[in-house]
Amino acid sequence: MQEPTLYPSNVKPRQRKALRPEDIDKVGQAILTLASELWAVKDRQHVTEAVLKARGIDIREDVETYKPDAALEAKLSEERQALVKKVVLDLTGDYGLLDQ
Repeated sequence: MQEPTLYPSNVKPRQRKALRPEDIDKVGQAILTLASELWAVKDRQHVTEAVLKARGIDIREDVETYKPDAALEAKLSEERQALVKKVVLDLTGDYGLLDQ
């Protein structure tokens, strides 16, 4: 038996909270935080690769295939968690948690 086609008139509403108007500023701040962090990383990566290439060292392929050791992986994990926390704090607006 074929499943019935679902149309907006016979679909149950989603069981999640919608953004409230007062949340828009928080979402905007979170997006700006992510964009700022992303640009800083992209900028440094491009500059690093350009400087090394000018010195005769092309690292693009090496970067693509590099496998971090345990120490670097731990550092990356810590920094990744810090970024996620910063974005979540932007979304919630609860900046008192930064001191913890």
